[in-house]
Amino acid sequence: MEGDGRRWWHGGEAAFGGLLLLLGLLVLLGQAVPLELGRVGWPFFVIVPGLGLLGLGVAGAGRLGEVLAMAGGVVTMAGLVLLVQNATDRFETWAYAWTLVLLAGVGIGRWLVGVVRGRRDLASGGGGLIAAGLAGFLGLAVFFEVIIGIGGRGYPGTSRYALAILLILAGLVLLGHRLLTARRP
Repeated sequence: MEGDGRRWWHGGEAAFGGLLLLLGLLVLLGQAVPLELGRVGWPFFVIVPGLGLLGLGVAGAGRLGEVLAMAGGVVTMAGLVLLVQNATDRFETWAYAWTLVLLAGVGIGRWLVGVVRGRRDLASGGGGLIAAGLAGFLGLAVFFEVIIGIGGRGYPGTSRYALAILLILAGLVLLGHRLLTARRP
C-alpha cells in the first residue's frame, strides 16, 4: 500500500510541477507582451487550475483519480468556453454552451483516464459523453440562434420552418434507431 501512495505522489508531483511551469509561462507572457491580461486573459485563471485537476486525476489512482479528472475536465472546459465568450463578447451562448461544460467536460476527464489506464469502459463512456455534449451543443445552438435568435442575428424565413424540421429529424432518428436495434424473432 505504501508503494501506491508513493507512486501517486510522484504522479501528483509531476502534475503540480507542470502546473507551476504553465503558470510561470503565463506570467512571463504577461510581462513580455504589452497586453492587459487581466482584461482579456482572465479565463486562464479558470483553465490553469482545471488543467491541474485534470493532471492530478490522470496521475492519481483509483476512484479519486477518476473524480479529479472529471472535475478537471469540467473546470477546464468552463475556462475554454469563457475564453471564447470573452473574445467574442457572446456570453448569451451560456444558454447552450453548458452542454460542453457539463457533458463534454466530464467526458474528457473520463476518456483521458481511460486511455492512460488502458480501461476501455472509461474511455468508451467518456467518448459517449463527449459526443452527447457536442450533439447537445449543436442542437441547442441551432434552436437558440436560428429559431429564437438569442444573439440578435435572426435568419428571416428560417424560423418559420426550423422547429418543424428539427422535430421531424429528431423523430426520424429515434424511429430509425428503434427499427435498426429491434430484436428479430
